Amino acid sequence: MRFFGSVAAKADFTPPTIEAPWQGTEGDLTVALQGGPVWLDGAFTVASTADLLTAYRGAGTRFLARLSGRFALAIIDRSAGRVVLALDRMGIERLAYAACGNRIVFSTSAEEVARDPSVNARLRTQALFDYLLLHMVPAPATAFEGVYKLRAGTVAVFERGRTTVERYWTPEFATRDASFDELRQGLLDGLRSSVAACNPDDHTGAFLSGGLDSSTVAGMLGAVTDRSPRTFSIGFGVDEFNELDYARIAVRRFGATSVEYAVSADDIVSAFQDIAGAYDEPFGNSSAVPTYFCAKIAREHGIEHLLAGDGGDELFGGNERYARQRIFEAYWRVPQAIRAGLIEPVSRVIDAESRFTPLRKARSYVDQARIPMPERLESWNYMYRIDLAAMLEAEFRSTVDTRAPLRGMAEVYAQTPSDVLMHRMLFFDWQYTLSDNDLRKVGTMCALAGIRVSYPMLDPRIIDLSLRVPPKMMMNGLELRSFYKRALRGFLPDEILDKTKHGFGLPFGVWLKTHRRLGELIYGLLGDLKRRGIVQPAFIDNLIVEHRQGHPGYFGYAIWDLAMLEAWLQAHPEARL
Repeated sequence: MRFFGSVAAKADFTPPTIEAPWQGTEGDLTVALQGGPVWLDGAFTVASTADLLTAYRGAGTRFLARLSGRFALAIIDRSAGRVVLALDRMGIERLAYAACGNRIVFSTSAEEVARDPSVNARLRTQALFDYLLLHMVPAPATAFEGVYKLRAGTVAVFERGRTTVERYWTPEFATRDASFDELRQGLLDGLRSSVAACNPDDHTGAFLSGGLDSSTVAGMLGAVTDRSPRTFSIGFGVDEFNELDYARIAVRRFGATSVEYAVSADDIVSAFQDIAGAYDEPFGNSSAVPTYFCAKIAREHGIEHLLAGDGGDELFGGNERYARQRIFEAYWRVPQAIRAGLIEPVSRVIDAESRFTPLRKARSYVDQARIPMPERLESWNYMYRIDLAAMLEAEFRSTVDTRAPLRGMAEVYAQTPSDVLMHRMLFFDWQYTLSDNDLRKVGTMCALAGIRVSYPMLDPRIIDLSLRVPPKMMMNGLELRSFYKRALRGFLPDEILDKTKHGFGLPFGVWLKTHRRLGELIYGLLGDLKRRGIVQPAFIDNLIVEHRQGHPGYFGYAIWDLAMLEAWLQAHPEARL
């Protein structure tokens, strides 16, 4: 469904061009809406376009504080000469815009905004660098000059030729202990309500990876509909990447009707260009491949609507880095005099490549701990660690600020309304892991497969419940998702609750070493990228050698990002530097 608007702030703002799934006009106000906003009124009633206009007329943009659910909305206020754009609290939907003189253009697609004749925006070299570092282009920037994306939970007001952006929602994290039993019951009730709110029918199914969240959603789907849930799972034929055994455990527990599909290297070859072209900006998350094929197989089996488990890790402390960073933060509890006068001088004399493992690990620990958060989260990143002078063409590098994406990360991290490390990492991940990454991946791949997708874990009831869980209860020591696992004990199988975190990875780097057609595709794209004036050919050649001789996953993901960038540029020839 198209969501697009072009409004000229002249006289009475007529005639605006608006296309949206839902829209309405009352007097001097027009609203355009995508998604399904709900009121935080205890009953979580759906907000109609008429409701939104009444609320805006009474309270201006302050009414957004009462709104939750998923939505991208625009309000054209002709009497005030104002356009209001707002995005839901978690960034499930998407909203891009460009202000050009007295005209504002907006859409759920940044590329559509850039193509509008009144905008006609070129690619940003800075955005290409941001992509190379972060595997996507984070909000509020886009891949196009003068085009911006709203961050989750923010509102933009365009008035008298000026645009102001501010947060309309800031989470209130728990500051005191709460009853486990009360929170547990609230979670169970909330999960059931959130799945029911997705209005599942005979054509609804669920992604099922075998992890905590997809298993929970699949089980609740069966409970809500009182019939066998239809689930769809992906395997890879490579043991360390397979999680099908756990998906099968969930299938048995919930009596699901299951379909499995084994993604292959040939599937990557067949879909690579389509996947690249589906995004309105360069996007490098390789798990788009299994997501797409899972949705595609579901569509072939008559499914029109899939429930996804995204969000649980970022609400309840499930990402491995939460435990890892807790270890690194312990370094900062050592008195500064001891760190500066003893630990750091000693660590610097240790050879970073020492054959004595304890010494090498001690040096690495200190080196990483000294990097401030959230930049430290990128310390493993090949593109972060590489010498940029050897990676980027000199002319291209002269046009970018290599610290800009890290400053953007720090800005979001600093906005957290809490000094607690867990809260700050969660808040950061809501933007960088969910809104900018996982939700873009799942939403775009489902759309490519012709599937509608819902996210029960991001229902306002679940979000609000998660904010009430104290950090020590959410994550006991270094155990990920302590509260969630304890709360779901008895509903989820013990094998799933007790397993180590796996993820939805893709053995791309492994297959690239042996699969001829995949190699032809990827190396051909890398050869084309060499002529773009972005990345030095020698760097690409060296990366290929490192991949062939070294860890296939670590170097493989860097190759994936470069090849996907070239594929995106080829799929969007009108996007020019």
